[in-house]
Amino acid sequence: MNTHIRIAVVGGGIAGLALASNLSKHAHLDVQMFESAPQFSEIGAGISFDANAVKAIELLGIANKYNAIADKVSPPFQDVWFQWRNGYTDEYLSASIATGVGQSSVHRADFLDAIIPHMPTQNVHFSKRLEAIEEQNDQVILHFNDGSQYECDYLIGADGIRSVARQYVLATHDLLPVHPRFSGTWAYRGIISHTSFKEALQQINGDTDLADIPQMLLGKDKHILTFPIRKGEQINIVAFCSNREDTVLPADTPWTKPVDKAQMLSDFSDWSESCQILLGLIEQPTIWALHEIEELSTYQSASGHVIVMGDAAHAMLPHQGAGAGQGLEDALILAALLSTKNLHADQLTDVSSIYEKLRLKRACRVQQTSRESGEIYECCSTQYPTFAEIGEHLEHRFDWLWQHDLEQDVVEAKQQLHQLKMATI
Repeated sequence: MNTHIRIAVVGGGIAGLALASNLSKHAHLDVQMFESAPQFSEIGAGISFDANAVKAIELLGIANKYNAIADKVSPPFQDVWFQWRNGYTDEYLSASIATGVGQSSVHRADFLDAIIPHMPTQNVHFSKRLEAIEEQNDQVILHFNDGSQYECDYLIGADGIRSVARQYVLATHDLLPVHPRFSGTWAYRGIISHTSFKEALQQINGDTDLADIPQMLLGKDKHILTFPIRKGEQINIVAFCSNREDTVLPADTPWTKPVDKAQMLSDFSDWSESCQILLGLIEQPTIWALHEIEELSTYQSASGHVIVMGDAAHAMLPHQGAGAGQGLEDALILAALLSTKNLHADQLTDVSSIYEKLRLKRACRVQQTSRESGEIYECCSTQYPTFAEIGEHLEHRFDWLWQHDLEQDVVEAKQQLHQLKMATI
């Protein structure tokens, strides 16, 4: 008789891998990961983790690996998440402070490389694209594009914004499928040398804080963010341009593609000289079409044996730097529940219910406020019509997000699972 609970994690991004590697340490679980790509891979760009994400990393037991590669700003600005500035003039507006964390960032590929050694290689299956899911007698059957199948007791869909698992979950409740929707915002991305930018600023007698401190430069229908990566040797840049009236892309439009630098510079031609220098240093910019999904009403199938997490559950716009953090919060709660000693397969439905109760409302709020934050940055909010009002508001806009008590969430998750178990005895 198989005494292990068989768990399948579909999707090998940061959140899915963080969860699977954590669960694989527990003897009562048989954790198998399925990834559609031929190997673990991440896009070549920086990723910023906010204060709650850093806390989730700590509680998931991978803080040492993360801290060894993470970038932080040098004193006295080590607690600054972003400085907020007028993009046309570089005028300082305010700063958002995340005490003890500040701007914590890494190169995506570096962070993935740090987690991979924690996942047993024999439990990872590459080139496995999920095509369909079915359930029979409390068993979940996964069908892959190569014709293979896998049976498990519990499926965790971490398969991203185009999630197959999400559509299955919704279908079990007779809900309509939820597809990615284009936001009307395109993002130019690139990585430059910190030294090159700082020297260029000095040549024009510019403010070198623009190179040394994470920045968010704001303007009408546009904004630019910068933060350090690779131990401060490089600066990650994302420059956003929005047309909120144009939210439909032709079906064959690639979401990511190389772009002519001249187009990018033209879009910001009326911005400050330092902003134009910043963008001009990007040698080979790419452009990304930003998509999100609508807030879901459930994260679990009708049976409770299939759930979604990360972008599969709450793909959001990047304007609060919170997408990866929410995926890590999902992983934290699921790890706390599924790692419970003496967990039985008949408790998996309770795991799903508790996970959804603790995560859905908060993640939906983060989706909504991420969308609203982009509108504020790009001077589209009637609540904050001037740069001065925007700067004042942004000082404390994110406190609720960062100061959430994740340790209490873990305690509450375990208590609820214990109470439900005792109620059945």
